Amino acid sequence: MPPIAIGLLAGLISGSFGVGGGIVVVPGLVLLLHFTQRLSHGTSLLAIMPIATAGVVGFSLHGSINLEFALFLGIGSILGAVMGTRLLHSVNNDWLARIFSFILLLTAIWLFVDIPVNSEELDLTPASALILVAIGILVGGIAGLLGVGGGIILVPILVIFFGATAPIAKGTSLVVALIAGTVGSWRNYRNANVDIPIALKIGLAGIPTALIGAQLAIVMSDQVSTILFALLLLATAVRLLQTTRKHD
Repeated sequence: MPPIAIGLLAGLISGSFGVGGGIVVVPGLVLLLHFTQRLSHGTSLLAIMPIATAGVVGFSLHGSINLEFALFLGIGSILGAVMGTRLLHSVNNDWLARIFSFILLLTAIWLFVDIPVNSEELDLTPASALILVAIGILVGGIAGLLGVGGGIILVPILVIFFGATAPIAKGTSLVVALIAGTVGSWRNYRNANVDIPIALKIGLAGIPTALIGAQLAIVMSDQVSTILFALLLLATAVRLLQTTRKHD
C-alpha cells in the first residue's frame, strides 16, 4: 500500500505544480519504506517518468507547453543528468538529504519573496537559447543527483525571469523532467541504484492523479499555486531534516 499511496500523491503534486513528483517520492521512500537516501533518489527518478508523461499529456491538451524552451532546456538537462548521477555515488547519504532539504527551503523562500516578474514572455534568441541550455544543465544535475524532475527550481525561473505563465512554466518543466529523468534513470539502472518494481508501482499509480493535477493547474490562480507549492516544499524539507538529525 505505501508505494501506491506515494504514487497517488506524487502524481497529484506533479500535475498541479509542474514538478516530477520526486519531492514526494524521495521522502516517502526514506520515511515509509526505509530506503537509503541514495537508493531513494535513483528509484524516484525512474518512478516519476510515467507521472511526468501523464502530466505532459494533460498540459499539452491545453497548449500549455513552450516546445522551443523545452528543447534547449532538455539539451542541457541531458548533460546535467549525466553529471548528477555520477555525483550521486560519491556523496554521503546524510549529505544527500541535507542538500535536498536545502534546495527545497531555498526554493520555498524564493517563492515567498516578492521578486519582480517579467511581464512578457521572452523571445527565443541565440543568447536566451544558450541561457536555457545552461539552466537545463543545472536542472538535469539536480534531477540526477536528487531524484527529482528539477521543476522545483525551473518553474520559478521560467515565471520570474522568462515571463512564462504558471501553466506554461509547469508544462514545459515536465517535458524537461522527462528528458533528464530518462537519461538519469538509464545511468542509475546501469549502476544498480534503482528498485524497479517499487518504481513501477509508484509511477503507474501516479498517472491518473497527474492528469487530474494538470487540470487543476490550469484553473488554479498563480497566487494560490505559488503559496501551496512553497508550503509543500517547506513541510517536506523540515521533515527530511528531522530524519537526518535522528541519524547523527
